[in-house]
Amino acid sequence: MSSDLLQFHAFCVTDTGTRLDQYARAIAQVVRPGDVVVDLGAGTGILSFLACAAGAQRVYAIEASEAIAYGEALAAPAGWADRVRFINEPSSQVTLPERADVIVADIHDTFGLQAGGLGAFIDVRERMLKPGGRLIPSSVDLFAAPIEAHDIYRRSVDMWRQRIHGIDLSPLRRLAVNQKHPGRFDTRQLIAPPAVLSTVVLAAIDAPHVGGSARTTAARSGTVHGICGSFATTLSEGVTIGNLPGDSATTNFAQAFFPIDAPVAVAAGDEIVIAVDSFDSIQLRWQMTFAPHGGGASTCFDHSTFHATPVRPGALDKRADSYRPTLTTRGAMERELLDRFDGTTSAVDLERWLIDRFGAHLPSAREAAAFLKATIERCG
Repeated sequence: MSSDLLQFHAFCVTDTGTRLDQYARAIAQVVRPGDVVVDLGAGTGILSFLACAAGAQRVYAIEASEAIAYGEALAAPAGWADRVRFINEPSSQVTLPERADVIVADIHDTFGLQAGGLGAFIDVRERMLKPGGRLIPSSVDLFAAPIEAHDIYRRSVDMWRQRIHGIDLSPLRRLAVNQKHPGRFDTRQLIAPPAVLSTVVLAAIDAPHVGGSARTTAARSGTVHGICGSFATTLSEGVTIGNLPGDSATTNFAQAFFPIDAPVAVAAGDEIVIAVDSFDSIQLRWQMTFAPHGGGASTCFDHSTFHATPVRPGALDKRADSYRPTLTTRGAMERELLDRFDGTTSAVDLERWLIDRFGAHLPSAREAAAFLKATIERCG
């Protein structure tokens, strides 16, 4: 289990402002005695335990990562081991024996929900929630504002203009300017106040695509380096968390920084249009249009995380409907290996068989062991 994972959860439970207090308030409002609760992305299980404290009869704590071991270690001392069932699988692979009264999730990131989080939430809501069931959170507002961000732009984007030991790094700048970066901004850096791009009502949304646009006016002169993205989430009636610049005490989360290819000098009164489209926070597209207040030509930028992923020739062919797959050598190795997963052959014997059978394709015993381990993790 990695130290990074433990450090991440240390941050989540000790250094995220009043976030857990707000969740405790919402859970106390929404969860009723005798309820069945699903905790999506349970992590250390803190929200599961809060649901038990609010009267939940049973909690299904779903966590795909190794962090589930943290929750299991905390459950007994907390006194909830008999009421929390930990499930170490991706939620899409989980089938429960009953439907839940409440789904609770804290799967936030700098700009709304984590990558894949909205799709997972929709799937769990459709398959695991009773008709008329309750959700925590109930909605997420996505905000955007033009931001002056000299330091992060220099560190994250323009550092790729350098030559290092005679090597020109500039071909990689195109990747950096099409990525979302974490950044911590204060209100002094805003060129205009944050505007709502979209409101995601989690009981109603049926697809993980979220998009929106906002037309704003520069409140002061300055240099725009990109978009500051942030969120405000309603957990339950009157209970919210968020990370807007200057108002992030409930999460202590960084904001999202969406850079543009070239900084733009603006004057007070200039019009700025911002648009962001997100597919489950996995792929994002952002656009900015600048129109001078006194007239003149507009300046436009159009960026996408799709352009930040180097694509080798032929890599997209496999995603085409017309693609006809053939089994690779590695696929053939895996198929034969799976045929030997009979419940009687030990891992040591399987590794020896791999080396004897496919030694020409496995460059080392270490690679054979890694191949076996990966196959066992997925299929054994």
